[in-house]
Amino acid sequence: MRVFVTGATGFVGGHLVRVLLQKGISVRALVRDRNKADQLESMGVETVMGDTTDRSSFKGALKGCEVVYHLGNIASWWLPDKGLYYRVNVDGTKNVMFEALEEGVRKVIYTSSLAAIRQPRGEITTEETKHKGDFESHYGRSKFLAEREILRIYRQYGLPVVILNPGVVIGPGDLKTFGRTVIDFLNGRLKAIPCKDSVVPIVYIDDTVEAHIAAVDKGKVGERYILVGDNIRIGDLFRMLSEITGVAVPRKTVSATTLKLIAYLLETVSFFTGKPPKLAVDGVRAMEIGAAGCSKKAKEELGISFTPVEEALRKTVEWYRLNGYINRFS
Repeated sequence: MRVFVTGATGFVGGHLVRVLLQKGISVRALVRDRNKADQLESMGVETVMGDTTDRSSFKGALKGCEVVYHLGNIASWWLPDKGLYYRVNVDGTKNVMFEALEEGVRKVIYTSSLAAIRQPRGEITTEETKHKGDFESHYGRSKFLAEREILRIYRQYGLPVVILNPGVVIGPGDLKTFGRTVIDFLNGRLKAIPCKDSVVPIVYIDDTVEAHIAAVDKGKVGERYILVGDNIRIGDLFRMLSEITGVAVPRKTVSATTLKLIAYLLETVSFFTGKPPKLAVDGVRAMEIGAAGCSKKAKEELGISFTPVEEALRKTVEWYRLNGYINRFS
């Protein structure tokens, strides 16, 4: 079997590609960066240089592929050009969906986010709930709009799509927002716990990949599946990290109001420098509201057993230690 993957150089996409190759599945990937393409090719991946926002750049690239995994997206909390969220996450996604329709692929697996259907603070998100429109970020809004377009294409044209909605994915190789925060904590650079009572929906990378693979045969077309192992308060998460590593939890906490003020100031500086701020307003809003998801449907229909959050943290921390990202404990 041959599959087509977008976002193959990302955190989740990279893990997915490695597992697919281990299973003897041929992988063709859409890549924008030549150096990253070379890395994939060294693993045995066939690459196509192109961009989802330009359908002509990958015209015909899906030919001969049975399955499309669309993970390519903008997942940053801040961009100088806000329109890029929508050009990539919405328009780029539509391009991939229509190309998949034209080539007659058997199944499309779209990696969305819990942010696309997140409920207000304190409420549990299920596959049947609809976003209330209180978007905390351009990222969340763009993923919501992308899902809306995908489901429209499914209803009008019969797109054989399955939507996956992971929460906050953690695991070896996570060096983005959540991963950097954990690394800062383990290295003693986190001086206060932010939004300690907010809930984050954690899911381990291996479970996320397993769900992507299971969705091909077990996922129902036109349905979405939430991927969340545990919903855990931020304060409890850092206490758990402390128990695992012996690194003391900072006594101070910091409110969302204070964080937003700092973020606004940093974004003002970024407006002039063009460099991403260390703290973004959208990111603070997401942390303040938090999110919680129910993955009962994924367990029952996809057959996924989710890794407990403590085990997921242990494995993640061990990878950081072995790869030189932390130095506060052995």
